[in-house]
Amino acid sequence: MAIFEARSFRRYALRMPVELDRGSRARARGLLIELSQDCARISQLSRGKYEEGDRVVILATPERQLAGTIRWTGNGVAKIRLDQPLPQAELQHLVDLNRHRQAEPELRYGT
Repeated sequence: MAIFEARSFRRYALRMPVELDRGSRARARGLLIELSQDCARISQLSRGKYEEGDRVVILATPERQLAGTIRWTGNGVAKIRLDQPLPQAELQHLVDLNRHRQAEPELRYGT
């Protein structure tokens, strides 16, 4: 029998490079691929040990840092539960910022 869990917040797909501050351990680089008001998912995590329950800070922009706790990890991906719900206006700002960055043309050698 399948058990379904209703999600309380809408999730947004992103592609935003971030750093993960792990306290006394070295910062890790990754790609923020999903964000909601209460959770984030990061892929392409650089090498390191990530465990359920680890306290981390997502460095999304110089102005915005998101503190949370790792819920699960696997195959270079981590889901993080945010300590404080992200206000809708700030969430929308990060989504818009990501969309703007993705719309910028990439500089390519020789073109």
